[in-house]
Amino acid sequence: MSNYKLLYLIWLLPAAFLFLIIHQAAVFYGIVDTYDNGTSYTAEVVDFELKQIAAQTNGYIVLKFNTSDGNQVQQKLSLPVEMAGNLQEIRVIPIRYQKGAFQNIVMMPTYSTQKGLILTNLAMAAVGFLIALFITYLVHKYVGKKLSSTEEKLVIERVDHDD
Repeated sequence: MSNYKLLYLIWLLPAAFLFLIIHQAAVFYGIVDTYDNGTSYTAEVVDFELKQIAAQTNGYIVLKFNTSDGNQVQQKLSLPVEMAGNLQEIRVIPIRYQKGAFQNIVMMPTYSTQKGLILTNLAMAAVGFLIALFITYLVHKYVGKKLSSTEEKLVIERVDHDD
C-alpha cells in the first residue's frame, strides 16, 4: 500500500465541518422552536459563574423553575461572555420552556444574542467547509496523480515463440 493513500483521510476534514453545520442548524431550529412554541416561565438564578482565563471568557448559569404541571426543573446552561453581560445582575429571568425539545430552555433577555451567535457560528462553519472542500479536492487530485505515476507498468512478454 502506498503512503499516498493515507492522504485520502483528508476527506474527514470537510465531513467534520459538515457535521458542525448540521449541529448549528439543529441548535438554531431548536431555540427558534422553543421560543415560538414553548411555555413562558420565570426562572430563579440558583448559580452564576463567569470564568476569565487568558483570552477566553465563558461561564454557566443554573436556572430553577416550576412548570405548570407541578414539576420543578433545575438546569445548568453554558453561557458565552456575550450573553453573560445581560444576565449578571438579574436574579429572576423570563424564559421559554419546551419539554423534550433539542434546546428546551431559551432565556428571553438573551434570545437575539443567542440567535446571532448561532448564525455567526453557522456562517463560519460554512466558510470553513467550502475552504476545506476545495483543499480536499486539490489533495485528492494530487494523490490520484501520484498513485497513477507510481504504479508499476505491466509488461507482457511472450515466451512461447519459435526462433
